Amino acid sequence: MKKLCVMLAAVLLLALLSGCAFTDKLGQIDLPEPPGTEKETAAPTPDPAEAAAEQARQEELNARRAEALAEAERLRSGYFYDEAIAALSDEEIYDESVEAELAAIRAEKDSLVDYTGDVPHIFFHSLIVYPELVFTDRVTPMGGYNSGFSEKAELEKILPQLYERGYVLYDLDALWEMTDSGMQRNPILLPPGKTPLILSVDDVAYAYGDGFAQQLFVDENGELMYRVNNPQGGVDIVPDGDVMGVVDAFVEQHPDFAYRGHKGTIALTGFQGAFGYDYDIPEQAEQIRTVSAALKADGWNFASHSYTHNRVNNYYGPGCSVEKISYDINKWVDHVVPCIGETRLFIAPFGYRVQQPALQCILDAGFEIYCTVDSKVYNELNPDYALMSRIEIGGYSMTYYRDTLNELFFDVDSVFDVAGRPPVVG
Repeated sequence: MKKLCVMLAAVLLLALLSGCAFTDKLGQIDLPEPPGTEKETAAPTPDPAEAAAEQARQEELNARRAEALAEAERLRSGYFYDEAIAALSDEEIYDESVEAELAAIRAEKDSLVDYTGDVPHIFFHSLIVYPELVFTDRVTPMGGYNSGFSEKAELEKILPQLYERGYVLYDLDALWEMTDSGMQRNPILLPPGKTPLILSVDDVAYAYGDGFAQQLFVDENGELMYRVNNPQGGVDIVPDGDVMGVVDAFVEQHPDFAYRGHKGTIALTGFQGAFGYDYDIPEQAEQIRTVSAALKADGWNFASHSYTHNRVNNYYGPGCSVEKISYDINKWVDHVVPCIGETRLFIAPFGYRVQQPALQCILDAGFEIYCTVDSKVYNELNPDYALMSRIEIGGYSMTYYRDTLNELFFDVDSVFDVAGRPPVVG
């Protein structure tokens, strides 16, 4: 019996082994792999469309980041610190380069100091673009244009020197404000080593003849352009035919030369019109409005330089009367303001300081900042107005105020066109 059981077990085992082998051949039954011998799963093949979309997204982010960084740098260099920070506020473009730029902007803003000294103010008349058309006799001593005017080439040499000395063009209208307790000086926050500088341009009527700009207009592209008669008998159409265009071009290359984009103040009279146009001819008055708006958008503002620009007959000179000053101011407000807008800046003709009671006519018309002419820099704060001196830059000052100009602003010898001008008389 025992042998029978053993034989049956052997038969069953044999049958089992034979059946497994048979099944293994036919069905290829997979048995579990021993531990540590599992096959690696192959990575899925990337979708080409998704990969292309991701690459495009990264390229778009990089472009946006580069554009934002460039815009932030432009704003920072013009002292628009808060605006520069806002330009980098997009969280999607944030990376180490953005973080570094934000840190640099905030550090520069934190380093600003309040300039507390007197603010210097220089001024020009319209530029002599072609000296050979103005100074036909270079031997006989001459005043007039030779005395009070600068050449375009001279201004182009002056601006880099002002920049190198740390000057920053500042807004005359932003220096002081009227408060309940009277006129007060506003803080002037600039980087260490920088000095605010006011620049103004007188008259800009373009009534001087050949050698000067004849007209300023806005072209079909919205750009300010000057008409200037040239020595060949033709007409130049140029963007830098006067002070404003020359300064614009320099600031374009050196945005940190202009505080928050401001470049200067244009002091307009009334009796000769402005920019080559007449206030009293409707079509021409419209041209003045168009040019004025373009200049404002480009960083310039306006001041009254009186209507008559007259120093005789009790106007702007000793013995000036209430009646004459009132007539002059009211006429300027009636004829000029409709074309350029209101202003509280008064730049006195000949730099004459009108005294009371005639001064009250100027103050009652809303003028709160009064500018004179001198060879020294001074600011004066009065309860109802602020006063500051201006230093003229022209042939006379470059001849007789050389030491002042050398000390404060530029090297006269490297600027003054001795060869192209006749001797200067006052």
